[in-house]
Amino acid sequence: HKLCYDSSITTKRINDYLNEIGNDQALAIEPYHVMNPLHMLTMNPNDPADAIAALLNSNMKAVFCVDDQQKIPLQYAKDCNVGGLIGMINSLCSHRNSSIPVELSDTNR
Repeated sequence: HKLCYDSSITTKRINDYLNEIGNDQALAIEPYHVMNPLHMLTMNPNDPADAIAALLNSNMKAVFCVDDQQKIPLQYAKDCNVGGLIGMINSLCSHRNSSIPVELSDTNR
């Protein structure tokens, strides 16, 4: 969580940390505000969208966790970090599209 408070956070630092600690850390809950790291990143208007997307991509479940204010990270991104919101929506759409089975058409028959 401390990494997400850093105003100079980068995608590389997040990826290095997750490679060292594991992707489950993206779901770790900070006990005081009941926030996961994605909540914290999206609250900072200066955090880069690609850093937010990197954390989201490590564990998609993190985006649906509510904090003690009953907010999910998407709501904080909408209010505080529009670039991060766009990056998160893009990641969610890409994840959704990659999980849809592709059916082959019969146009070659």
